[in-house]
Amino acid sequence: METKVYNISELQFEHRLWKSEMKIILGELNVYQEWLSSLSLKSYDIEFQKKINYFQNKFDIQRNHFDSFNDRINASDSYIDSLEKISNDDISDQNIADHSNLRADINVALNIYKDLKKEYNSFTRALKF
Repeated sequence: METKVYNISELQFEHRLWKSEMKIILGELNVYQEWLSSLSLKSYDIEFQKKINYFQNKFDIQRNHFDSFNDRINASDSYIDSLEKISNDDISDQNIADHSNLRADINVALNIYKDLKKEYNSFTRALKF
């Protein structure tokens, strides 16, 4: 993968956007988990309970991924902060190697999450109690 060079302030801006998006997604996952908990009490059918467990597991996996992304973003921010401390200067207008792997991982995870939400919404729309 080709490494690109970006302005540090652009990367910091991207980090802020990602953190904001992660906060929204983690909040959504809490809502989905609460809804699943209430749905699980509506039927004790084995196939229905398997589907509830399936979504609970998928949402837990997504939560772990997005928590991990937050950690990786924070580590990158810490690295940039350490560069500023070393230079004793504002380095926001300087360039740094891009974090293409993180960007690619987040984009893949966002697409998987979007597909999971569609699958879950289809499941809940099909329910008849």
